[in-house]
Amino acid sequence: MRTTEHTLNRRRPLVSTARFVGRVIPFCVAVATLLAMSGCSGGPGTSAGSSDSSPTVGAHMAGPAAEVHVTQAAVDAKPRPWDLKTPESAVRSYLDWTTYAYRIGQSQFATPTMTPYEEVRVDSFVQYNIQQSRLLDQTLDSITFGTPSAGSTSTLVPAKEQWTYSYLSTDIGNKTLSGPYAVSYDTTYTVVKSSSGAWVVDKVEATPKGTVK
Repeated sequence: MRTTEHTLNRRRPLVSTARFVGRVIPFCVAVATLLAMSGCSGGPGTSAGSSDSSPTVGAHMAGPAAEVHVTQAAVDAKPRPWDLKTPESAVRSYLDWTTYAYRIGQSQFATPTMTPYEEVRVDSFVQYNIQQSRLLDQTLDSITFGTPSAGSTSTLVPAKEQWTYSYLSTDIGNKTLSGPYAVSYDTTYTVVKSSSGAWVVDKVEATPKGTVK
């Protein structure tokens, strides 16, 4: 797998370009499920920025070769450091960092907040969007947690969520392709404690209240 970066047309806002080259992974999750994830599991405006340096980015898993342009402002807009001390804080961090990963098309930035099982699902959704020549720009408008249910090996964290999201082009400038849309979800997060003692998201079950675009 190889990643290259360079600036295209310095007369326009600086963008970083990542060329994803690697093996094609099978989509184990149905497309309908992936679309449902877009608004809740760290899954649903165009911004521009300028800088003299490009950030280091790279493909994680892989899909067919594709060129993805991301504005410097979007890359710089990292969430606060993840907090994996409790199941609820782990869910919040998961949502923050998967939102960031979807926006820049780089799933590996969110992987510390999830298990390898959930990582495959998130990366599959990122690659699905890239194959559609788009990036997901989503905002969590509100989230209300219910009472957690602790089991022997995991904790279930229920939540009600409201999201606003748009799809952006992977071309220079990241123009809006569609949206903004609004959607609400009833979600249940399965959160487990890793060997290091950190809580991470292992599974997300989401029921949309309305249509997901």
